[in-house]
Amino acid sequence: MGAKWFGAAVKRKEDPALLVGKGRFVDDLRLPGTLHAALVRSPHAHAKIRHIDTSAAKTLPGVHLVLGFKDLPEPLQRNQLPLFVPTPAITELHLPHALARGETVYVGEPVAIVVADSRHVAEDAGAQVEVDYEPLPGISDCAAAMMPSSALAHAGSRSNIAARVPIRAGDADAAFAGAAHVVRERLVIHRGGPFFMECRGVAASHDAVADSYTVYVSSQGSHRIKRGLLDVLDLNDNQMHVITPEVGGGFGPKGAIYPEYPCVAACAKMLGRPVKWVEDRRERIFSAPIRNAINSGSWSLPLIATAKSSLCAGA
Repeated sequence: MGAKWFGAAVKRKEDPALLVGKGRFVDDLRLPGTLHAALVRSPHAHAKIRHIDTSAAKTLPGVHLVLGFKDLPEPLQRNQLPLFVPTPAITELHLPHALARGETVYVGEPVAIVVADSRHVAEDAGAQVEVDYEPLPGISDCAAAMMPSSALAHAGSRSNIAARVPIRAGDADAAFAGAAHVVRERLVIHRGGPFFMECRGVAASHDAVADSYTVYVSSQGSHRIKRGLLDVLDLNDNQMHVITPEVGGGFGPKGAIYPEYPCVAACAKMLGRPVKWVEDRRERIFSAPIRNAINSGSWSLPLIATAKSSLCAGA
């Protein structure tokens, strides 16, 4: 933009349609033949998955597909979701799959997906999916997670510290030594969460002739999400078209790729029909990780930034 726009009252162009209810969001899409997805989510902060039994869910009228990790297409079993903001500082890297693979590491992590004629039927079928969990010790406090004796957020990790980032500017020791007054304080910041008007949502269709996908997603980064879907599904650029319609709030998290997105796309191809999933408010509150708080690669591990004092942030 030219300098003439800075400080100017720029007239918005999108308001009229939104004010009269003509905005089009993901949940407004009515693709012909659309089926609806629901996710089966872990109730545990940390657990081993011993077995998933989907047989009862598959018998419900209106159910078209029930998938656990082992039922996913091969690329989704092999590939993990990419980092939101890649950085070499992360030494404890734990990337998620489209569905939990043998272990769940946060409450609400998706372990299975159900596709049915309606969301109601899909949720009823999801309640019939039996998951045999072995609960493992969990940790939810970042400061406590740094202790050597703390339970590990991920089985097999060396520690709960995802990365150490030394930061130094000038001579901090001399500045403190020469200061007239030095104040020490410990600040405890609550764990925030984004609550936008429109929850996350995705609708996907697959063109069998061209072997290409069209994915509608409520996002803040269509190109980033396209790149992530291409990587996790092993596709070429011409095989993925990502469209972002109206977005009812974002605040950062809608810029990331989530497990539900490749799951829904894979189901659309397997069934030969469009599939849609829209996050409900309950899912938003208790299960959606704040993936941009540090980086999608840390997934509940603390990040330590060392300067004059230590700063701990949780993802």
